[in-house]
Amino acid sequence: MGEQTAVRTREKWVDDVKVVACILVVLGHFFQSMTKANILPESDLYKWFNTTIYYFHVPLFFICSGYLYQKYSKVSDFTSWKKNVAKKALVLGVPYVTFSTATWVLKTVFSGSVNDQIGGLGDTLLLHPTSPYWYLYALFFIFLVTPTFSTVKMAVVGLAIAALAKTFILTGGGTGIYAISIVLANEIWFVLGMSICAFNVELRGKKLQGAVIGLLFMGLSVAVHITGIKNLTVSFVLGVMACSAVIFLVAAYEGKNRKVMGFLAKYTMPIFLMHTLFAAPTRAVLLKIGVTNVAAHVALGLGISFAGPIVAAWVLKKTKYLEFFLYPNKVIKATSKCKN
Repeated sequence: MGEQTAVRTREKWVDDVKVVACILVVLGHFFQSMTKANILPESDLYKWFNTTIYYFHVPLFFICSGYLYQKYSKVSDFTSWKKNVAKKALVLGVPYVTFSTATWVLKTVFSGSVNDQIGGLGDTLLLHPTSPYWYLYALFFIFLVTPTFSTVKMAVVGLAIAALAKTFILTGGGTGIYAISIVLANEIWFVLGMSICAFNVELRGKKLQGAVIGLLFMGLSVAVHITGIKNLTVSFVLGVMACSAVIFLVAAYEGKNRKVMGFLAKYTMPIFLMHTLFAAPTRAVLLKIGVTNVAAHVALGLGISFAGPIVAAWVLKKTKYLEFFLYPNKVIKATSKCKN
């Protein structure tokens, strides 16, 4: 992440927030696929759940990335910017290209068995990324245009600019260019994460605030669903509330269930990247052999969504150089140390 300003240590609350976000992303994609395949009905409960998690699950990832960027990087001039861009092109670009291509191949070869069709490979990689890899695509472009904050005043200005960009999107603005629009829409989440660090916001000890905001969010999300309100500004406000509640509650319980959360934290990247690559073929095979039982699909599908990527990551780690496709920078550093 550019020039390091401090020795990097594990941020437990950040790890735990990413675990929560990752679980929600997997659940969202899984149940979407189940309804599209007509295994589950599009019930009212499903529609509420699906809409509600999309208010905040990926924004949580952007907030965590922004916080870590501000805390551990210093990108304030052209030289540090070049180094950061080169690093991000490697760290984000390799897994993005690898798993986007793998998804493209599977959707192209088994086009008759997938829920969502896909365009050409060039279009998928460069212009219209497929889910869930659009997050890596957007994050790279956000890094391109976002320096770290050297002063509180700079943080205030950055937050104001990000808010204006979001306002432009919320009021119906757009550019017609996906890369620009996705940055304008999500820069605010990234900068909010940076601001938590820049303003030195104390997140711990806010269990009550988190619970109150969380309950209020749940109530409002139900009300919005029942009334059928579809408004981008309302969605954004609900997203801010949900992210605040999750972060406050996770920070309040930091250190609890460390074995489980610590284990999952090590695999958020593999699970995020590979869950659909395991879940979709499993669903297709079950349907092919005549299994339509919902409980079987949920148990096996969700199980493989988490276990598959974890096992795959373990295998890649044990196989020389293949881990490069997940963690390119880590492999390059390890290789350099061996040579020295």
